Amino acid sequence: MKKKNILLLGILFLSTIGLMAQRHGNFNENGEKYYTQKIAFITNAMDLTPDEAAVFWPLYNENESKKKELQVSIGDYRKDIIGRFNELTNEEAKEALAVFHDHMKKMNALTIEYQNKYLDVVPAKKVLLLLKAEKDFRRSMLKKLGNRKRGGGL
Repeated sequence: MKKKNILLLGILFLSTIGLMAQRHGNFNENGEKYYTQKIAFITNAMDLTPDEAAVFWPLYNENESKKKELQVSIGDYRKDIIGRFNELTNEEAKEALAVFHDHMKKMNALTIEYQNKYLDVVPAKKVLLLLKAEKDFRRSMLKKLGNRKRGGGL
């Protein structure tokens, strides 16, 4: 059973990398390593069966891609606002806040949409485990980064 899970995970990873590379150009080595670790961490934490993984990961990747698009678009806007922050009028600042609020609403709507889609393919408990696993993975990566900056390595 474990061999099947590892094989399926490997196949899913390779197909995911291919799709992501087509969409976003070449993957850099660090991004690929990060994504590999993230997939393994989440798959393990959620205890996905091969059948669940086969339908879950395409949805997850679709969600991540849409989130990335939203983040890029607001990132460009944020850079523009920061670049001229001192020159903004109060009215322009209010408009900027409205844009940021709209962005937050879109991100929340996307999160809810995909949580509902996940419920169609995995049990609710595993969707909750996904939320926990994503948070735990980010925390573990930040901890590793902090250790590296202090000279502790990975």
